Amino acid sequence: QAAVVIRHGDQLTAAALKEMTYADAVIKETLRRNPVVAGLFRVAAQDFDLGGYQVPQGTPVLAPLDYVAAHDDRWVGQADDLHPSVFNPDRMMTEEGSKPGAQMPFGHGPRYCLGAALAMAEMKVYLAALARKYDFSVDNNTEWVQAVGKVPKNG
Repeated sequence: QAAVVIRHGDQLTAAALKEMTYADAVIKETLRRNPVVAGLFRVAAQDFDLGGYQVPQGTPVLAPLDYVAAHDDRWVGQADDLHPSVFNPDRMMTEEGSKPGAQMPFGHGPRYCLGAALAMAEMKVYLAALARKYDFSVDNNTEWVQAVGKVPKNG
Protein backbone atom coordinates (compact mmCIF):
# COMPACT_ATOMS: atom_id res chain seq x y z
CA GLN A 1 0.00 0.00 0.00
CA ALA A 2 2.82 2.39 0.78
CA ALA A 3 4.16 2.22 -2.80
CA VAL A 4 0.67 2.80 -4.23
CA VAL A 5 0.14 5.83 -1.94
CA ILE A 6 3.51 7.28 -2.99
CA ARG A 7 2.59 7.01 -6.69
CA HIS A 8 -1.10 7.92 -6.47
CA GLY A 9 -1.62 9.80 -3.22
CA ASP A 10 -4.42 9.01 -0.79
CA GLN A 11 -7.12 8.75 -3.47
CA LEU A 12 -8.22 5.24 -4.42
CA THR A 13 -8.45 5.85 -8.15
CA ALA A 14 -8.91 3.25 -10.88
CA ALA A 15 -5.19 3.55 -11.67
CA ALA A 16 -4.29 2.98 -8.01
CA LEU A 17 -6.58 -0.06 -7.81
CA LYS A 18 -4.99 -1.51 -10.93
CA GLU A 19 -1.55 -1.34 -9.30
CA MET A 20 -2.74 -3.21 -6.18
CA THR A 21 -1.58 -6.56 -7.51
CA TYR A 22 -0.90 -8.05 -4.08
CA ALA A 23 -4.36 -7.06 -2.83
CA ASP A 24 -5.75 -8.75 -5.94
CA ALA A 25 -3.76 -11.91 -5.12
CA VAL A 26 -4.96 -11.87 -1.48
CA ILE A 27 -8.59 -11.65 -2.60
CA LYS A 28 -8.21 -14.42 -5.19
CA GLU A 29 -6.48 -16.69 -2.68
CA THR A 30 -9.14 -15.95 -0.07
CA LEU A 31 -11.89 -16.83 -2.55
CA ARG A 32 -9.98 -19.97 -3.56
CA ARG A 33 -9.81 -21.17 0.04
CA ASN A 34 -13.20 -19.84 1.19
CA PRO A 35 -15.65 -19.48 -1.70
CA VAL A 36 -18.64 -17.25 -1.00
CA VAL A 37 -21.05 -19.77 -2.49
CA ALA A 38 -20.91 -23.50 -1.85
CA GLY A 39 -20.99 -24.48 -5.49
CA LEU A 40 -22.23 -23.92 -9.00
CA PHE A 41 -25.44 -25.63 -10.03
CA ARG A 42 -25.78 -26.55 -13.68
CA VAL A 43 -27.68 -29.00 -15.87
CA ALA A 44 -25.62 -31.35 -18.02
CA ALA A 45 -25.86 -30.15 -21.63
CA GLN A 46 -24.73 -33.55 -22.91
CA ASP A 47 -23.88 -37.01 -21.62
CA PHE A 48 -20.44 -37.15 -19.98
CA ASP A 49 -18.21 -39.25 -17.73
CA LEU A 50 -17.57 -37.95 -14.21
CA GLY A 51 -14.99 -40.01 -12.37
CA GLY A 52 -16.19 -43.25 -13.91
CA TYR A 53 -19.90 -42.43 -13.56
CA GLN A 54 -22.04 -41.71 -16.58
CA VAL A 55 -24.00 -38.47 -16.23
CA PRO A 56 -26.87 -38.26 -18.72
CA GLN A 57 -27.87 -35.06 -20.46
CA GLY A 58 -30.39 -33.07 -18.40
CA THR A 59 -29.03 -34.22 -15.01
CA PRO A 60 -28.64 -31.48 -12.38
CA VAL A 61 -24.97 -31.20 -11.40
CA LEU A 62 -23.31 -29.38 -8.48
CA ALA A 63 -19.65 -28.38 -8.64
CA PRO A 64 -18.63 -27.83 -4.97
CA LEU A 65 -16.17 -24.94 -5.24
CA ASP A 66 -14.10 -25.71 -2.14
CA TYR A 67 -13.55 -29.30 -3.32
CA VAL A 68 -12.80 -28.21 -6.88
CA ALA A 69 -10.22 -25.63 -5.68
CA ALA A 70 -8.60 -28.13 -3.28
CA HIS A 71 -8.09 -30.53 -6.21
CA ASP A 72 -6.89 -27.99 -8.79
CA ASP A 73 -4.26 -29.71 -10.96
CA ARG A 74 -2.05 -26.60 -10.70
CA TRP A 75 -1.51 -27.12 -6.96
CA VAL A 76 -2.18 -30.81 -6.21
CA GLY A 77 1.09 -32.54 -5.41
CA GLN A 78 2.84 -29.28 -4.58
CA ALA A 79 4.71 -29.14 -1.29
CA ASP A 80 4.93 -26.56 1.45
CA ASP A 81 3.79 -23.06 0.43
CA LEU A 82 2.01 -24.17 -2.75
CA HIS A 83 0.08 -27.08 -1.23
CA PRO A 84 -3.68 -26.54 -1.83
CA SER A 85 -4.42 -26.40 1.92
CA VAL A 86 -2.02 -23.50 2.52
CA PHE A 87 -3.17 -19.88 2.30
CA ASN A 88 -0.54 -18.26 0.09
CA PRO A 89 -1.49 -15.21 -2.00
CA ASP A 90 1.89 -15.39 -3.76
CA ARG A 91 0.62 -18.42 -5.73
CA MET A 92 -1.78 -16.09 -7.56
CA MET A 93 1.15 -13.95 -8.71
CA THR A 94 2.94 -16.87 -10.42
CA GLU A 95 2.59 -17.85 -14.07
CA GLU A 96 0.50 -20.87 -12.98
CA GLY A 97 -1.68 -18.68 -10.76
CA SER A 98 -2.54 -16.39 -13.66
CA LYS A 99 -3.79 -19.29 -15.80
CA PRO A 100 -7.43 -20.34 -15.71
CA GLY A 101 -7.88 -23.26 -13.36
CA ALA A 102 -10.36 -24.79 -10.99
CA GLN A 103 -10.92 -21.53 -9.13
CA MET A 104 -14.36 -20.18 -10.09
CA PRO A 105 -15.58 -17.83 -7.32
CA PHE A 106 -17.65 -15.84 -9.83
CA GLY A 107 -18.74 -18.77 -11.96
CA HIS A 108 -17.45 -19.70 -15.38
CA GLY A 109 -18.37 -19.41 -19.02
CA PRO A 110 -21.60 -17.79 -20.22
CA ARG A 111 -22.93 -17.51 -16.65
CA TYR A 112 -19.89 -15.66 -15.33
CA CYS A 113 -20.94 -13.06 -12.77
CA LEU A 114 -21.56 -9.67 -14.36
CA GLY A 115 -20.56 -7.97 -11.12
CA ALA A 116 -17.19 -9.72 -10.74
CA ALA A 117 -15.09 -6.67 -11.68
CA LEU A 118 -17.12 -4.42 -9.36
CA ALA A 119 -16.86 -6.94 -6.51
CA MET A 120 -13.07 -7.19 -6.96
CA ALA A 121 -12.74 -3.39 -7.00
CA GLU A 122 -14.89 -3.06 -3.86
CA MET A 123 -12.84 -5.68 -2.02
CA LYS A 124 -9.58 -3.95 -3.00
CA VAL A 125 -10.90 -0.58 -1.79
CA TYR A 126 -11.93 -2.17 1.52
CA LEU A 127 -8.55 -3.89 1.96
CA ALA A 128 -6.68 -0.68 1.06
CA ALA A 129 -8.72 1.37 3.52
CA LEU A 130 -8.03 -1.14 6.30
CA ALA A 131 -4.33 -1.52 5.45
CA ARG A 132 -3.82 2.25 5.51
CA LYS A 133 -5.34 2.69 8.97
CA TYR A 134 -4.63 -0.48 10.95
CA ASP A 135 -1.95 -3.04 11.73
CA PHE A 136 -2.96 -6.71 11.84
CA SER A 137 -1.69 -9.88 13.44
CA VAL A 138 -2.67 -13.48 12.78
CA ASP A 139 -4.12 -15.95 15.27
CA ASN A 140 -3.12 -19.39 13.96
CA ASN A 141 -4.85 -21.18 16.85
CA THR A 142 -8.38 -20.56 15.59
CA GLU A 143 -10.56 -23.60 14.94
CA TRP A 144 -12.94 -23.07 12.00
CA VAL A 145 -16.34 -24.68 11.48
CA GLN A 146 -18.57 -24.78 8.43
CA ALA A 147 -21.68 -22.62 8.67
CA VAL A 148 -22.74 -20.18 5.99
CA GLY A 149 -19.10 -19.96 5.04
CA LYS A 150 -16.38 -20.83 7.53
CA VAL A 151 -16.58 -19.15 10.94
CA PRO A 152 -14.44 -19.33 14.08
CA LYS A 153 -15.69 -22.01 16.46
CA ASN A 154 -15.21 -19.73 19.44
CA GLY A 155 -17.15 -16.87 17.81
